[in-house]
Amino acid sequence: MKIYWKQHEQDTGYQFRLGNKYIGDVLPFTDERFAVTDTFEQAKEGLVQWTRKFTFLGKSSERCRLSMDFSANYKPEYYMIPSVTYNGNGWGSGQEPKGLLRDGQPWVFAWHRTAVPGATYSEGGGIAVALFGEPPDDMQGFSCSLAPAQGQVIHRLVWPEAETPATYDDRDHYAEGYEEEMLFAAGESYTTRAFLVLTSYTEPRTSWRTMLKEAWQMQMRPRQVWYDPKRIWELGMTYAKNGLWAEDGEFRGFAIGRRWNGEEWVQARHYEIGWCGQNASLANSLLTDYLNNGNEDSLRRGLAVLDGWTAGGKLPNGMIHCHYDYVLQFKPAEEEVQDACNLGTAAINLFEAEKLALKCGVERPIYLETALGICDFALSVQSAEGRIGKSWKNDGTPYDPEGTVGCFLVPPLVKAYEITGNEAYLRGAEAGYSFYIKELLDNGYTTAGALDTYCVDKESSIPLLKAGLSLYRITGEQMYLKWAELAAWYLATWQWHHTVSYDEKNPLGALGYDTFGGTSVSTQHHHIDPYALAFIEDWLELSTITGNKMWRERAVAVWANATIGISDGSLIINEKLRPEGSQSEGFFHTRWAKTFGVSDWLVAWPTAFRLEVLRRVGIEAVESFELSLT
Repeated sequence: MKIYWKQHEQDTGYQFRLGNKYIGDVLPFTDERFAVTDTFEQAKEGLVQWTRKFTFLGKSSERCRLSMDFSANYKPEYYMIPSVTYNGNGWGSGQEPKGLLRDGQPWVFAWHRTAVPGATYSEGGGIAVALFGEPPDDMQGFSCSLAPAQGQVIHRLVWPEAETPATYDDRDHYAEGYEEEMLFAAGESYTTRAFLVLTSYTEPRTSWRTMLKEAWQMQMRPRQVWYDPKRIWELGMTYAKNGLWAEDGEFRGFAIGRRWNGEEWVQARHYEIGWCGQNASLANSLLTDYLNNGNEDSLRRGLAVLDGWTAGGKLPNGMIHCHYDYVLQFKPAEEEVQDACNLGTAAINLFEAEKLALKCGVERPIYLETALGICDFALSVQSAEGRIGKSWKNDGTPYDPEGTVGCFLVPPLVKAYEITGNEAYLRGAEAGYSFYIKELLDNGYTTAGALDTYCVDKESSIPLLKAGLSLYRITGEQMYLKWAELAAWYLATWQWHHTVSYDEKNPLGALGYDTFGGTSVSTQHHHIDPYALAFIEDWLELSTITGNKMWRERAVAVWANATIGISDGSLIINEKLRPEGSQSEGFFHTRWAKTFGVSDWLVAWPTAFRLEVLRRVGIEAVESFELSLT
């Protein structure tokens, strides 16, 4: 639809229309020390490039702040700052930024905190508006804000960088606000450029797709991969066996990770089947290593892990202990809770493990029986409307029924139907998926998948993508494909569409870290991690089914980003030599924890997920990734 604009007669602002419908106004810059010139160009349908030139009229040098404001002509029915706020972050118990205001002042966030540079989005009355900027070549950047204004909402970009009225700098923690100023000399000019995305919609909470698509296309370019897939497999095997392998009483498996104790890297004595610990997935990769490379040690260890969990970890009601710590009794039994994320991950991997074991010449029907037991438990606790729940005590008593995270048990239900033909599993999967996808459709966000937080997040939408694709494969119903793609788009709101250029004096700069393709964790945890490895295969499949090459591009970008910081045994970060094959969990891309730094938590899951991609997608397929995103 054609976008029209005209200058107001009474001031230097501009009125914008989408076709015949009034959308809002570019507001005049009111600092009388500046002469301002605005120019606009409709680059393509729905996208306007907005350039503003500021010329300082003062007689002597002064410190100033600049802005570009667009006032949308509606009270927002939904709004988003990608990876930062989803309609105000009202869900959950966290103390992350809530609403549009803090103490009556609009939130202002730095461009490097948002998944699209300085992006804001709002919609209302069938019209959607988004505004974002260009990533600068250095850290001298800008910030963004959404501000309510008498039945309207103002999309704002500000120069130079600021984070006010406070800086969210750690989980549920705030530091003082941050604000820079620019020094202008007499006659000096400064030009800014931004992009307005103006669209109409019939389906609410979806039009931010246009902003993501345009921002992605603007920033695509070749990305560096640290190692080829075969080397990554070798490094993963090394870290799994030499860095994570643990023998603790009757337990044989993998520690959740390694931490620095002040002198050396030591294992954290915690054993988890899914989520961060990924014992089941790592075991499957060991079986795959035997199949591909004939490594008898890998076969022995892989079977030992799976045999131990299925023999010693099962509960009478079909669940499995998500943490072996409780089986070993070095954690209080009264604290134990089993969760949908771990149970769903365990079931999917145990289905896979039974087939891998057969290929290895070993029959392990207990793997299949344990996976089906988890599925039977899910059906037994599923409500009439489809809800399964988030977590349970050992006797099956619900501990927490809330959160989209319950959908992690839907993909194994589909797999159970594929294997057994039992219609009860398919009915349960369809009912569960319909319940959980409705949360995304109705709210525009998903919740509670990042188990160390309780908020809007990325991880809880992963099973919505996986379950939608698997149900589409089984039933051929187009609605499941549509819903899967909706989940994929939501996941894309957490993916970095731009590169932040860090100073080499800080750890991210010294490492050569590229934010592009990485994903932030949740509205409560503002750091980038490579967790999107968990859905690379799904974005690839979606690209094949729909013919949309963007999903493949996004998957390839995830892979490139997720290879950064893998140690070959010689890598030093934070003055510590990293073990071979290890990688940090967190990259602090913004003012978070150790600002522009790298965490010292060498957790298991990045290694497990990279190996999982290589064994499921295939090393040759990963080698064929077109890493020049053009």
